[in-house]
Amino acid sequence: MIAIRSGDFVRLGGNSSTATELFELLHAGDKHWDSTVSNIFFQARQLAASAVSENSESSLIVAALLFRPCQILASGTLQAGDWTSDSLHETGTYDWLETNFGKEIAETIRLQPFAKRFLATLIPKYFSCLTTTAQCRVVSDGGFMTASERLTFGNNRCHHHAMKIASWIDRGVERHVQIPEMDFFRPFIEHAIGCLGKPR
Repeated sequence: MIAIRSGDFVRLGGNSSTATELFELLHAGDKHWDSTVSNIFFQARQLAASAVSENSESSLIVAALLFRPCQILASGTLQAGDWTSDSLHETGTYDWLETNFGKEIAETIRLQPFAKRFLATLIPKYFSCLTTTAQCRVVSDGGFMTASERLTFGNNRCHHHAMKIASWIDRGVERHVQIPEMDFFRPFIEHAIGCLGKPR
């Protein structure tokens, strides 16, 4: 159950959340007084808007929306001290994503750093066009892929979706893409949760 404490943050309870609980946290993050928090949720809307502009399937739109704030949502609080780790596995974020949204969305998000490594390995120009920070991140995530790693990544059924998100991040929001308010994405969240047969 969500509770608002001192108007500063919203907390989720347990590993499984309803669409209403999740949406309240998405809204609270989007309108948060701390720009560090609100910018993460704004970037989430930007990324999801790119998915919408390409008429992507619902699961990819949800994955794009959740990619940036998923650790915050999994922690169930907007208190920054509770979501400081980058690892989806160390924070239990992957398990939370799979429980609430299914394996396809969880895998699409988990594969994101592998997608960048895959693209950097196959397309030298892709790597050279990345910012210095992004290049360092690719290196710290494991650098260029071996043939075995490329095969493993390519055999994952979610790898195409992960590469889509990578391309949208690198490209940024194009001028013609309108960025909807968070309310626009509620039906997508409800559909993703409903597909797992969970209460909304």
